[in-house]
Amino acid sequence: MLKIKLPATTANLAVGFDSLGMALNIYNEFHFVESSEFILTNFKSNKNNIVLSSYLAFTKTYSKKIKAVEIIMAFSDIPSSRGLGSSATCILAGVLASNHFNELNKSYYECVKFAANLEGHPDNIFACAYGGLVTVFKDEEEYYFSLLEVSKNLKLKVLIPNELGNTKELRSVLPKELKVVDAVYNISRSLSLPSAMKKGDFSLLKRILKDRLHQPYRFPYIPRYEDLKVLDKQEDIIVLISGSGPTVLLISPIQTTTTVKNVLLESFKSIDVLISDKTKVEVIQ
Repeated sequence: MLKIKLPATTANLAVGFDSLGMALNIYNEFHFVESSEFILTNFKSNKNNIVLSSYLAFTKTYSKKIKAVEIIMAFSDIPSSRGLGSSATCILAGVLASNHFNELNKSYYECVKFAANLEGHPDNIFACAYGGLVTVFKDEEEYYFSLLEVSKNLKLKVLIPNELGNTKELRSVLPKELKVVDAVYNISRSLSLPSAMKKGDFSLLKRILKDRLHQPYRFPYIPRYEDLKVLDKQEDIIVLISGSGPTVLLISPIQTTTTVKNVLLESFKSIDVLISDKTKVEVIQ
């Protein structure tokens, strides 16, 4: 049996659009067992299963023979379609399992690279694969990534909507063109991000984690938008969209006194989270 436990991810972090991701200690765990035929167990739906499709895609790319497996969703704590990288865990799990059972002998990076190409959001995939806070960019056909240190003086919380947001709308509302001044606004802040995260300089992060590329267009589609704007005005909290939403990430100093009001808790489930370590892959004979 192969066990693969993968973390949720929160991407973009305001200024890091499609290039910055962070792994959180909310997990999906998948079990794979060699079988005479493909079997899907404990999934909410077996239609268009992403784990299976990524397993098949990776195998067919490198081998003419495909070993069938039973794919078991051992537990799923990451809600789907909420901006927490659930699909990234499914795709990466399928690729890693294919590499193992079909004896393809590809390196871990090669598996991650394939998953990133398949998923389309390398910030999610690389954070899921390597843990912590990750920056990533693609040059020609290769990905280049760095692991950033995050101070333990920062407190993280996610607000997960009780109901699905309109993911299609959240991804389609972005402008086709950007003003140079807005691009410079984001770039100038992103350059100061690594140092501020490492030091846990919250007052500086409050100024850095502002965005003009995606959040202004997406926030109106997030539940309780007006209440979130009021929360963001507090000096000791930063309110960010997780991925494309509708989940919201809150960053605050460890000693913060600001709390999430009941009006928000009517629409969101509030969870304190930590930064997750590297993915765990376990083989049990």
